[in-house]
Amino acid sequence: MFFWVVTIGLFLLFIVSKYVSFRNYKLSREIEAKDLFAEKSMLAKKNSGLAKEIETAKNNLSARFLFYDLSRKISPLLDKQEILNVFSENMRQLGNIKEIKITGEQPKGKDWLQFKIGKRSKESLYIKTKSTIVLRYSSYFVNVLNLCLDKIKLYDKLQELSIHDSLTKIHNRRYFMQRYVEEFNRARKFNFNLSFLMVDIDHFKKINDTYGHLVGDAVLREVARTIKENTREIDFIARFGGEEFSVILLETEKTGAIMVAERMRSKISQKRIEVFDETLNVAVSIGLSSFPENTLHSDVLLETADKALYKAKLAGRNRVCWF
Repeated sequence: MFFWVVTIGLFLLFIVSKYVSFRNYKLSREIEAKDLFAEKSMLAKKNSGLAKEIETAKNNLSARFLFYDLSRKISPLLDKQEILNVFSENMRQLGNIKEIKITGEQPKGKDWLQFKIGKRSKESLYIKTKSTIVLRYSSYFVNVLNLCLDKIKLYDKLQELSIHDSLTKIHNRRYFMQRYVEEFNRARKFNFNLSFLMVDIDHFKKINDTYGHLVGDAVLREVARTIKENTREIDFIARFGGEEFSVILLETEKTGAIMVAERMRSKISQKRIEVFDETLNVAVSIGLSSFPENTLHSDVLLETADKALYKAKLAGRNRVCWF
């Protein structure tokens, strides 16, 4: 009896030990599986973060390249519309953009980015997009656009200053000579009439000596304004030097030029110029020459008008003379 009790006890002990060993093995496998899953999850996260970093780096590189390319393309341009076209083209390469427009009114709908262009402009640049890279980098691109638009305004202002007389606000002699050659060649090529007036303020030195240079400057401005009022939009006037003004009358023969010159002289002589506490009346002498009546050469036409002006001075001033 004792033998069987011991035998059964040993058997049960064997069964229990096997069961415990199996449970420990199963638990260890579960732990190993959990550790492996955790490692795989961590590795996946690392790979995902690395992929994002790689994608971000690619986007940054692409944006920087496009930024450099845009700067290189639009920096030399001086036409506003051309700059805007190049800008729009580069922005569309940056990311998915549905629409780009420049307007003074807020467009309807969502997903519009707004950027002010120019300091005094009432218009804004609007970009319709959901692209992350466009949202991130568009402000840098717009800064380049604004710099180029400001450069155009500065260039236009410099151009304006370079071709205009600062005192009278009409064209200066240098630009006049350029235009004169162009218009004379055009008249000769197409067989058009062209007349040239040389206008000189009588006794201008006496005005400066008597009333001072500030009054003399006001007289120059008023005479320039009167000459401009008595010529057409297609005609060209300039301050030739000192108190002299020159006028190109396009497609005008000698008879018509004489009528224009006489009207101009009469209007100036009748004008009362009020400067500070002074009221002045001034007169002008005008020399006139015409193509092709007087000459077929541009330099001779100028010389002929100058001689006609000298003739008017000798004849008593305040008159129009020609040959």
